[in-house]
Amino acid sequence: MKNTVRSKPSQQRVEAFGVDAAQCLKDFDDYLVRVRGLAPRTRPTYCFWVRRFLAKFCGTAAPDWSSLRGEDLAAFVQQEASRLRRNGRAQPGNAIRAMLRYLTFAGSVRDGLQAAIPKVPRWKHADLPRFLPSADIDRVVAGVLDGTATGRRNHAILLLLARTGLRADEVVKLTLDDIDWQAGTLWIKSRKTRSERRLPLAEDVGTALYRYLKLGRPPCSARTIFLRTARPFDPLLTSAAICRIARRALTRAGILDTPAAAHLFRHSAATEMIRGGASFKEIADVLGHVSIGTTAIYAKLDVANLARVALAWPESTP
Repeated sequence: MKNTVRSKPSQQRVEAFGVDAAQCLKDFDDYLVRVRGLAPRTRPTYCFWVRRFLAKFCGTAAPDWSSLRGEDLAAFVQQEASRLRRNGRAQPGNAIRAMLRYLTFAGSVRDGLQAAIPKVPRWKHADLPRFLPSADIDRVVAGVLDGTATGRRNHAILLLLARTGLRADEVVKLTLDDIDWQAGTLWIKSRKTRSERRLPLAEDVGTALYRYLKLGRPPCSARTIFLRTARPFDPLLTSAAICRIARRALTRAGILDTPAAAHLFRHSAATEMIRGGASFKEIADVLGHVSIGTTAIYAKLDVANLARVALAWPESTP
């Protein structure tokens, strides 16, 4: 029987698009990092759609950018967007626009081709962010306390999410040096917005962190606060670990069908702040929003105040 040698997946990808196309994808990804500063989770999505476009545009040959037409771009984006739902429909267009900006930046195509990309209609703030009442949040958080090291760690993580509205990525990156016990503050460094902010350390959050560090955190030379609870006791590496902890806690409390489990705590924290009378600016500062416009979505959840300014429904006339 004749032995066959199978190529590695990475080699198959290179052959599928030609060496030049593969190098173009690599250069495009470098551009997204060095010039655009895109988050690590966004870049693979852009590269995925650009890879699909290259497969249709040039097949196995190296791309000939001089033959690129607006009709090709529009047809690809419309076809791919038609298969997607809701906010995902904008992904192909966003990726191809980024590709064209890169090609213009590199001098491979003329400026202006971006105008050929059709825009997917989006109604800003059309959906209400899902949130939980404070009583349900307290029930979920308390439900993880079982006297174990894992329970203490998860309790501290969930309280951080619920009280400060931190992103999962911000929680997983917290270090011992980010806590100022004397001043009672947390120093948050966001990779998403490339910004830093200082937040007050609530008493219950501080107590949960102290108990975890003293009674639950295994010995480790790493400065990262949250570690695995099984050997090897390495730091939690990605936001996915925080999301899994949040989802398990919600499921244990009987709260299901939450596509963004960790973000549910963030939405709930913002809703409590706005219902407590906090201004958009104060909420934006706590959540780390670059634009107050991003925070405005939570105004729709303040039903009591909205009811005061709502116009009466006109009575029907005979």
